[in-house]
Amino acid sequence: MHDGRFSSLEEVVEHYSTGIHRRATLDPNLAKHPDSGLRLNSADKAALVAFLKTLTAGTPAATASAPNTIGGWTHYAGSTGGVLQDYYSWNKSTNGAVSTVTTYATTDLVNDAVAWINARTVGGQRWVAWVAFNAPHTPFHNPPASLHSYGSNPATNLLKYRAAVEAMDTEIGRLLLSVNTATTDIIFVGDNGTPGPVIQAPYDSSHSKDTLYEGGTRVPLVIRGPSVVSGGRVSGALVHVVDLFSTVLELAGVPLPTSVTLDSMSLKPVLANQSPGVRTRMYNEQFMQSNTAAGGRVIRDDRYKLIRYNNGIDELYDLQASPSDTGNLLAGGLNPIYQPFYNRLRFNLGGYSAAVTPAALSHSVSTSGFSLTVPENVAATQTMWQCTDLDFWAPVTGALRTSASGKVTFTAPPPLPEKCFYSILTELP
Repeated sequence: MHDGRFSSLEEVVEHYSTGIHRRATLDPNLAKHPDSGLRLNSADKAALVAFLKTLTAGTPAATASAPNTIGGWTHYAGSTGGVLQDYYSWNKSTNGAVSTVTTYATTDLVNDAVAWINARTVGGQRWVAWVAFNAPHTPFHNPPASLHSYGSNPATNLLKYRAAVEAMDTEIGRLLLSVNTATTDIIFVGDNGTPGPVIQAPYDSSHSKDTLYEGGTRVPLVIRGPSVVSGGRVSGALVHVVDLFSTVLELAGVPLPTSVTLDSMSLKPVLANQSPGVRTRMYNEQFMQSNTAAGGRVIRDDRYKLIRYNNGIDELYDLQASPSDTGNLLAGGLNPIYQPFYNRLRFNLGGYSAAVTPAALSHSVSTSGFSLTVPENVAATQTMWQCTDLDFWAPVTGALRTSASGKVTFTAPPPLPEKCFYSILTELP
């Protein structure tokens, strides 16, 4: 269970609820959790265990009702899997009751959504609907010809994919006719990049879905409604899909939870045209629990993007010059012009690591320079960094290192800057 220390899901949840025991092999997803643990109450622990069991050993009946019993939806109709084997014959769960449906899946989803929304409208109720399309997705197929302009039998997978996109667009148009757009906020977002077999220029299959490149991680996001001021704008704000959590709650007037640490940041200031963005950095990762050496991590700002693969290889891109991640700036030696931007992202990435350096044990200033002592992490690389603005960090040139008794001391040599901040960066791999 997990890394072999636990015999049950209950033990896993209890462990991470009461305290994080950090080690070099800690799952990066837990790196930012507080040392004191998640501090879940008994009900939350039980709900989390129940949800995890639906992912690991849940019965078909439990899986069918999971959107209601675990997800908390008062009404759910649709597939409980991400991939349909056949868009014209698929299993549908309606509040736990499973049936085989032969209506084209995209059309059936909109039929249900329109009926549900209309019932809420007639009753004068406020509502939130999550309408999650399986399309466009494999298997590549021929959607009903009435929903697209590619004919009854598109000849290639690319044409089938385009037809599925247009069919979805047609049905979304029908969905929007059922809502009052003057009083309804509408969010449209993709879940991942385009599959390799059908991706198009400027991307290729090596920069598609399931990669850390822009073709795998950049998705469309369109928001319209009364909360959008000066509509028709194109925003360059950095947005992560986790931000939709806080955004939707704020738009609905629901208080954000205060008992847990949220990565999500509300986009309401951007929608209200009060701010160009709510983030200065954005983090993504790709990991496989069955092969922890595969995958990697990404951190980017509004222009530069650093990819660090789990094998220790770094790639750096200027997305302003190359929006499709071509021209690795680290290949063949880094131009000194880009060194400050690489250093900044490299230091920022350290904040998303399981090997975050603990608080300093001591510090001192002497004729030998400025010294900083921290716990030693023999499984990681530790280096001394400095900056004057808490933004552009850089390695300390000529820093001395001494270690003893589980502690490591770094000393920045003189002459020391008049004003400077120091930190120890701990990096894995």
